Amino acid sequence: MLHCAFQAVKKSIQAYVTRAGGSVVEVQLPFPLISEEEIIKEFKKGLEKGKENGKRIRLAIIDHITSMPCVLIPVGKLVKICREEGVDQVFVDAAHAIGSVKIDVKEIGADFYVSNLHKWFFCPPAVAFLHCRKSNLSPDIHHPVVTHEFGNGLPIESAWIGTRDYSAQLVVPSVLDFVNRFEGGIDGIMERNHDQVLKMGRMLAESWGTNLGSPPEMCVGMVMVGLPSRLKLLSEEDALKLRGHLRVYFGVEVPIHYQASKDDGEGGARDKDGIITGYARISHQVYNTLEDYEKFRNAILSLVEEKKVCKMLLTE
Repeated sequence: MLHCAFQAVKKSIQAYVTRAGGSVVEVQLPFPLISEEEIIKEFKKGLEKGKENGKRIRLAIIDHITSMPCVLIPVGKLVKICREEGVDQVFVDAAHAIGSVKIDVKEIGADFYVSNLHKWFFCPPAVAFLHCRKSNLSPDIHHPVVTHEFGNGLPIESAWIGTRDYSAQLVVPSVLDFVNRFEGGIDGIMERNHDQVLKMGRMLAESWGTNLGSPPEMCVGMVMVGLPSRLKLLSEEDALKLRGHLRVYFGVEVPIHYQASKDDGEGGARDKDGIITGYARISHQVYNTLEDYEKFRNAILSLVEEKKVCKMLLTE
């Protein structure tokens, strides 16, 4: 798995795979990025490490879109590499995918592909889908919650799980009607979100004298924007401090990512004052306006002008 895999996924691996005697190889996601080839190179290194001394790779977990830092992963290419390298099964964690990028699960070819609709598809929490590729193992796949449908196949086992409230799932047809009110439907929304978030990201980077964390083709409705090095964001704690300060004192809510510089102090992007170690993940959805991003831009410029650094910031 990638080192930046979602924490809940990491904890699941810790709870089940490692307890069963398996080991985990974490692939470092290069960041900031110039091209997808950097990801492919590191992923291949991870596969080589996993196969050392005759070991067998039972499962590869690949994010379609990583959360922090946010990057669109060349998931189809990585799945193909897994097949070529004899990986038993591939699971794609695509939590951010549906509603932000076009998906063809058959073309991607993973054994399991899961995404949820509450992030980018306007649905309430708990609405998600799981696609399982047909294989010889399919009859042995079961829902972890056992009901009287056990043994009748995964779809029906997943369709009725005790006393769960299914009202969230029942909203989906209304959501489809809603997105189709917009020009081009969900495809039009995705395209406009991508174009607008790039526009806003470039505006912020130009204002702060920094950079974007990845090229346009590796962005979706979210973009990583470098923060001025003068803020001295030097740890995860600093990232939380800055996020809390922006929320409390400027009314801005934005995730902040700490990107450690390399051991030799070199590498990474730079601005005129030093190495950029902080990135903001900005998003765009149909309800966002220019003023939202200008408010954020001005908040950061204000902190820089006042010569504030992260360790000085208050969050309450």
